[in-house]
Amino acid sequence: MTTFTTLYADRSPRAAVRRLLRSRPARFLVAYLEMTLSMVVGMGLFGAIWDGVWPGLTGRPDAMALTMAFDMTLGMASWMWVRRHPARHVVEMSVVMALPFLVLLCPYWLGVLPGDALLTWGHVAMFALMGILMAWRPHTSTVTPALNPRGHSPMSRPALLSSALLVGGAGLAVAGGILHPHDQPPNSHAAVFAEYAHSTDWVWVHDLQFLSAGLVVAGFVILGRTLKRVGASPALVRLGDAAAAATVALIAINMAVDGVALKHAVDSWAAAPPEDRASRFAAAEAVRWVEWGVNSFFTILLGVTLLMSAAAMLRLGHLGSRVRLAGVTGTLGGVLLVVNGVAVGAHGFEPSPVPLVATGLYIVMAFGIPSLDRAVVGTAPTELSSGQGQLAAR
Repeated sequence: MTTFTTLYADRSPRAAVRRLLRSRPARFLVAYLEMTLSMVVGMGLFGAIWDGVWPGLTGRPDAMALTMAFDMTLGMASWMWVRRHPARHVVEMSVVMALPFLVLLCPYWLGVLPGDALLTWGHVAMFALMGILMAWRPHTSTVTPALNPRGHSPMSRPALLSSALLVGGAGLAVAGGILHPHDQPPNSHAAVFAEYAHSTDWVWVHDLQFLSAGLVVAGFVILGRTLKRVGASPALVRLGDAAAAATVALIAINMAVDGVALKHAVDSWAAAPPEDRASRFAAAEAVRWVEWGVNSFFTILLGVTLLMSAAAMLRLGHLGSRVRLAGVTGTLGGVLLVVNGVAVGAHGFEPSPVPLVATGLYIVMAFGIPSLDRAVVGTAPTELSSGQGQLAAR
């Protein structure tokens, strides 16, 4: 059967949409939206870090302007690196974003420009200069070459299993957090101890939380083996394994303190006669403080585990944009976990969006892991030929 191409074949709506998307204005708009979204994400993520590390940093307009400019620039530069933009374009865009705030700080410090105007006009000038630079010199990403020249991309079972374990463990952790009693402020000990004492599903909820941690650690161990197969640094893999082992050990201790010791302590306090309630409350509070310490260190070690895996993926950025994105999001999630662990050790379980943001970043990283599949498959012929060569030498 012969197929003829008519003169009107390229006038279909789908072809018109494709031509529109390939036009320079459409490409400019998509790139501008990408930059803007990455800036907003960077401002939100790094803003959460600043709030945890230095809560009063943004109290002054000039400090707020510099901090926001830094956060947005870092978010945008990270996304440009993920998209494989040349380093010169990243530097140019970073300078354009920071320049308006640096220029406007002079009249602000002289008392000519109010703080609100500094923030408003700094953002207006930043977005305008960013658009001018992109229109004058289009910033395009480089194309990542295919990893498997034969065109096949079969799934690597270790990589897929690692991703499934990490996402499944995160899902169970979120479910455990929802099922855990949480109506009272966690640092209001009298109220929260009474809530814990009335809980009837305390033990199995903490068993679920421990199971989620075990799945996550298993996922990181399998990920380390996969990363090692595609050329990751053995030192980073070993450090990640050590941090993962310490993490699961501390999580077991945390579940024993929180899931067993604290429950018995609050039950004893709730059932004690009035003359013994003060001493029983003090004992329960001491157990709670031990939980603070163990939770703080296991959260820090979980962040270190995440950082080791993310660092390995950053060094494998040539394998594709998904690997680079996984490395960036894993790094940010690991930093947030470390910050949250330090905050728990210092202030206890204060309500904070940092753990939820870290979990979201960690899940994004996990979804990028299967992109290592083609690289793992690509090493198979080399390993096979090496093994055949050794047999032939014998």
